[in-house]
Amino acid sequence: MLSEITFILNCIIIVLLLAIIGQEVLFRYLGTEEIVPKTDEMTDFSVVEHTAERLVIAATIPFANEGKQCGTIMDAILRVQLPYEQYDGALVRGKVELAGAPREDDYFEAVLIQKRERIDLVLKLSVEPRGGRSLEEALANLVDFRIDLIYQETGRIPQHYEKEILIVTAEEICALAGVTHVREGAVRNV
Repeated sequence: MLSEITFILNCIIIVLLLAIIGQEVLFRYLGTEEIVPKTDEMTDFSVVEHTAERLVIAATIPFANEGKQCGTIMDAILRVQLPYEQYDGALVRGKVELAGAPREDDYFEAVLIQKRERIDLVLKLSVEPRGGRSLEEALANLVDFRIDLIYQETGRIPQHYEKEILIVTAEEICALAGVTHVREGAVRNV
């Protein structure tokens, strides 16, 4: 009786291992998606909106599917790394949109990328003054900060998140807004 149970368990384990190995061999033969952000081809930020209360800037970053299968970017988030402890004079928010399909909400609609094709995503940053400051004052005292482009991708491989870290300098934003940047003290860490 025990030997029969052992035989059955060994057969089950062998079948499972063969299924896992077979899937791996099939994926290697057919290939998978390989979605790659082309950060070296990213455009410079440019002004989208500039009012007394808000500055909105945007840059375009291409994404290429260098794999052998269709892939999907299911979600994309632009997380601004500017905590109040670093600088409380401005509220900076980020969002990601598919180029040519702007949205008023912060929702990112999933997009397919066929093999060997490219799409463009638009990164938008909105800067608003806080604490009774004017926009010019908030921008003049702004610090350099980091933004994380976090995107969820899937295809033949299970969904997973990837992250690109980008640096935005205060001088760059001030130059776009036509404001002179005031750097106090030493160079700030990002």
